[in-house]
Amino acid sequence: MYYIIVNEMAGNGKGLRMWRETEKLLQENSVPYQVSFTQYAGHASELLENVEENLVKAVIVVGGDGTIHEAVNKLVYSKVALGIVPAGSGNDLARSLGVPFDVVGALARILKGTHHLIDVPKVGKEYYISIAGLGFDGKVAEVTNRSRSKRFMNKLGLGGLSYVLNIFRVLFTYQPSDVTVEVDGRVKKFEDVWLIAVANLPYYGGGIMICPDASGNDGALDVCVVSGIGRWELLFVFPLAFKGKHIKHRKVTMLRGASIKISQNSSMVMQCDGEIVQNSTTDFSIKEKALKIF
Repeated sequence: MYYIIVNEMAGNGKGLRMWRETEKLLQENSVPYQVSFTQYAGHASELLENVEENLVKAVIVVGGDGTIHEAVNKLVYSKVALGIVPAGSGNDLARSLGVPFDVVGALARILKGTHHLIDVPKVGKEYYISIAGLGFDGKVAEVTNRSRSKRFMNKLGLGGLSYVLNIFRVLFTYQPSDVTVEVDGRVKKFEDVWLIAVANLPYYGGGIMICPDASGNDGALDVCVVSGIGRWELLFVFPLAFKGKHIKHRKVTMLRGASIKISQNSSMVMQCDGEIVQNSTTDFSIKEKALKIF
């Protein structure tokens, strides 16, 4: 049996539309399943509390990266594999893993039954699967998640653009921080840091390839630090990130390691998989091959 979690409100209603298509395909192919619908933030985690590993073949999330993030935190080291039918505004996990954005393709990938093991990063008590961002991008994620523009763009099928729009909203008020980054015991200090991305996979923010060389099976985290750059120059660098070409800029530093420790002289908003995380620590580790995923 497949256990399906549906976030009907993902992508401003896209989740419901994609679930209806998914349901039809499952019934046409006589696939046994049980479905639950999320009602509020954190509900997916609660629904997965008592999943019977010996009875459930896989958990399928029909929703966005936020709902997937909740599922990941319950399925790390589980016997149960995770499948996704991407229905959010950004769908960066699907983009990174090559999961089709259409229901037919995404479901066929899951029903084929071939899963693989992927590394899962952890910061404090929080697991994530794609990217954690501190600083400017964390603030942008915070503003985006509560903005009207996200809902409006979702209606137009352009949900990823809401993140881009809010970059401009935050750009002219954000104040950079001085940061120390320790990577596998090696310490580097940075002044006027705009953002730090700690990545397991390449994409976030609706298609921004912030760490183009990040791989979910190499036992390491890729780190992108943008520091010492003016606001207008940052605007020039930003478009390059959609193709991963920003990493050649002189104000961008790329690091890699299994253990990342970050300390800063002022508060920095942190997001994990696009969800704001209130965390007392910014110490990152990588759990190798900790999640089964299609």
